[in-house]
Amino acid sequence: MANGLTPEQTSQLSRSGIRKLIKTYNDSNQQDKATLSLIIEQLARTSLYFIVEKDSDPKTGTLRFVTLSTGGQVFIPMFTGPDDFGALADKGKAVCLEPESYLRMLLENNCHAVINPFGSYFLMWPELIKNYLLPFTIETKDLAQQKNL
Repeated sequence: MANGLTPEQTSQLSRSGIRKLIKTYNDSNQQDKATLSLIIEQLARTSLYFIVEKDSDPKTGTLRFVTLSTGGQVFIPMFTGPDDFGALADKGKAVCLEPESYLRMLLENNCHAVINPFGSYFLMWPELIKNYLLPFTIETKDLAQQKNL
């Protein structure tokens, strides 16, 4: 336990921080590159929530994600917390996934994603995941493992 916090408390703080960073980034009309870097850094180590169809079974790895579409583009919605589920709260059940898992899944399926689509949101496209998010996530995980050796 770092600083007396449980892992879940640490994750909750990280998700809250992501929400605030997204708002700051959007308030800058997506021009604040320092805030974008902080968002990427936080996403690399923070689990997020997804809504999956009610007949999905996380134990067997069978997850059918609820999707949103606009302008012909399909997005997988991701959330920093249950308060952000909005209209999708009753459309399925929530699962919380680790960054490497959800980033690999999005990349393997060439999916676009949107974090907190019903408020101040952040779009993730395959190139961002491939070129920045997934490599940074893997590097962060590797460094943490080396530190624990």
